Amino acid sequence: MIDGFKWIGIAPLGVGILGMSLGSPLRSDEPPPRPRPGLTSQQTKEAVKLARGAMVELRKKTEGASAPDADLREYVVGVELLSRNDGARSAAGKKSAPPAEDEPSAAKPDEKQAEKETRPGTLAIVTSYRYFDDITVFSTVDLATGRVVKVEAAQHLRTPLSEAEFDEAKELARSKSDELKRLYERFGDQLSVYPQFSQYSLKDDPRVHRVVHLTYRVGKRDLSYPRPQVDLTTSSVEIPPPEQPETEPKPRRPTR
Repeated sequence: MIDGFKWIGIAPLGVGILGMSLGSPLRSDEPPPRPRPGLTSQQTKEAVKLARGAMVELRKKTEGASAPDADLREYVVGVELLSRNDGARSAAGKKSAPPAEDEPSAAKPDEKQAEKETRPGTLAIVTSYRYFDDITVFSTVDLATGRVVKVEAAQHLRTPLSEAEFDEAKELARSKSDELKRLYERFGDQLSVYPQFSQYSLKDDPRVHRVVHLTYRVGKRDLSYPRPQVDLTTSSVEIPPPEQPETEPKPRRPTR
């Protein structure tokens, strides 16, 4: 069960393409998240750009979110094309009742515009995560008109790890661990790493902590030590001690 799950109502933001959000670790020259089939690379970039504008506006409206000491980290964790069925239902919801047989079937100009703005195949949902208040933001963007048509947010929701967060976890572990520094000095480019991601809440802390467990590999061999646990929520690194090999119990001598 999700602890402290809470939906946050947000009015739709009619924003156009804005600049990069403050503190966003995803640079404009970095590749966007891999899109769901049906979105081109250009459409994905456009959707991310539109959603960032919504995130900027959302931060402005959140008390304390733009303070100098506020956590400015925001990550795009997914981009999806809205299915044609969902898009069709969205458009149908804005239509009026069908005309009678003796009435003309031509739609009014405003109805035509509404259908155009919500036609299937132009809507995408961009999922973003903001560390300041542990919220996941779902921005629905219209790629045909270049507008954000709906923004919803959920607090304390378990959300997938982004590629940029994985990179941050690696950098944190390397900067805060002497063992890892020595490991890189010894193996250099031979060293690779893969993550395991976990999320959990702690006592007296409503936030869902985003923790990355890193396993390092040299060639095809996984290293048993060090295996850092990086808490991205608190920017802390813990390296558990190496596991002690299990020893078989010595056979008892028979008693006489």
